[in-house]
Amino acid sequence: MDAAQFNASVFNLVHMIPSQKVTSCGHIARLVGAPNQARRVNELVKHLGQTSSSAPWHRVISTSGIIAAHGDLGTIQRSALEEEGVFVRNGILGESRVEFRQWGWFPEDVEVLSDSGSDDEWGA
Repeated sequence: MDAAQFNASVFNLVHMIPSQKVTSCGHIARLVGAPNQARRVNELVKHLGQTSSSAPWHRVISTSGIIAAHGDLGTIQRSALEEEGVFVRNGILGESRVEFRQWGWFPEDVEVLSDSGSDDEWGA
């Protein structure tokens, strides 16, 4: 899979995450067939958060359930999740956390298109 296909697959998968659910970068990497690329997924999701993308990037959190700490993105992500009804709690170190047991979306397999269908997003 080349970089454009990987990016498009991640983008399309992020769009599949239902409202009031979250998943991890590691799970997305596994679903797109690149289980060792969680950090790459994280960078792509971070990029989505910094652009005016329509993708629900805020539904992707760390494998440990922690919300992003990328400057203002963490605040934006927390607010977006809370607006959807997801309960976000403060961890013992002050980090924002979501419980995967209640809010997680972890399908075993999904059909992910590797074509973005649009040149105005980052998959092409």
